[in-house]
Amino acid sequence: MLTTGITTVLAITVAGCSGSSAPEVDPDAADGWSQDFAGTELNVLAEATLNSEILAQLAPEFTEKTGIEVNIETAPFAQLVQSVTLDFSTAQGDYDVVSIPYDYLGAYAGSDYVEEITPLIEENDDKVGEDFDQDDIIPGLWETAATWDGKSYGMPSNSAVTMMMYRADLFENADEKAAFAAEYGYDLAPAQTWAQYRDIAEFFTRDAGETLAGDTLSEAMYGVTMAGKRHEAAVFEWMNYAGGFGGGVVDADGELIVDSDASVESLEYMKSLGEFAPPGFTSATWDEVTANLQQGIAAQAISWGDTAGAMEDESQSAVVGKIGYADVPVETEGDEHHALHGAWTYTISKQAVDKNAAYLFVAWALSESVQKQIGEMGGVPATRAAFEDPELVASLPSWPQQLLSLENALARPRNAEWPQILDQLALQVSTALVGDSTPQKALQDAQTEIEGILGDKLPLKAF
Repeated sequence: MLTTGITTVLAITVAGCSGSSAPEVDPDAADGWSQDFAGTELNVLAEATLNSEILAQLAPEFTEKTGIEVNIETAPFAQLVQSVTLDFSTAQGDYDVVSIPYDYLGAYAGSDYVEEITPLIEENDDKVGEDFDQDDIIPGLWETAATWDGKSYGMPSNSAVTMMMYRADLFENADEKAAFAAEYGYDLAPAQTWAQYRDIAEFFTRDAGETLAGDTLSEAMYGVTMAGKRHEAAVFEWMNYAGGFGGGVVDADGELIVDSDASVESLEYMKSLGEFAPPGFTSATWDEVTANLQQGIAAQAISWGDTAGAMEDESQSAVVGKIGYADVPVETEGDEHHALHGAWTYTISKQAVDKNAAYLFVAWALSESVQKQIGEMGGVPATRAAFEDPELVASLPSWPQQLLSLENALARPRNAEWPQILDQLALQVSTALVGDSTPQKALQDAQTEIEGILGDKLPLKAF
């Protein structure tokens, strides 16, 4: 979910030219990949993330194997959704492969904008290299990212998932441990419950001039950093709390539970954390959350796994080797932990210039060698083999937790009306956090508006 603040589309031509004649290909370079589609030129659109940058760097390897040329274009979340929706709805055919946020799957698959992937898998079974194994894709991730109404419309392109990040060096400091135990009556440790998470947030919130782990603070320290802007980042942050309290957007029967007691309690809780967050958290998205953690001015956060690499990057982080990774807390100790999926999905446009060539690119992007290189270069893969690779596990401290979170994560709704629902939730969560409404009134208003959006589609049958 990490965006880099890029405001203009970055176009990267990764290989070759667009002449009409098929390029020469070397059969010895194929490595099991079909060269039947050599000369095809694919246009790919993906979010402006490190994963996309890495894929662009690696794409010449795909061209060498297959003779298929690839142009990768990237854009921030909102701009990408706008471009894709325009391209799909007008059948312009500007993009052959698009990486979409999974909660737009219902809108795009339901409108028949994207190809069902299963027939392409079957048709091209003998055209993919041996290092692609669709069964290695994490099952829950594939289910969330690509399955809609019983059919698969793509494959996961990004396995972002939420987890708790905390300052392990502070949690292990003997003076801080003693002080915490004296004040709260239990040992300082990564929070298992939301009550503990709040205690820790309160404990580590200190003014400049106070002491932290034996050092005098030159600037304030905050117990938590969080996203509170009128933006999808705040909605997704609230959904982590809501899931832990037993609330959320839709229950298992497809009924709205936006204004349920548990949902209201979770938003009240989120608002209560604001006094321990950096000033201006109501204008913050996941970008500011990441920056605050990197700068070492916050003790903990619920953040996205694809930002973990930024924590361990010496060129941009002051907390390399100091961050711990753990499950998102729960309401009561012993409850089942749940993260929130943030996955993206490779989809193939109905207007693709060659659907089989497009499928080969998707399969190559999920092949074992590419997935491992994505992990080595700081991105997040989607296959179990990459998350369990001994070399990666040894060098990436967040890896075991990311896999654990992926296996217990919940999905956001993916119905066609989700973009409108998301707008309403962003408005009302923000309204409550800035104090213009109570959490109860804000979520009641959101429930009313969403009921109007969904009309007689409630209870939802597919979400």
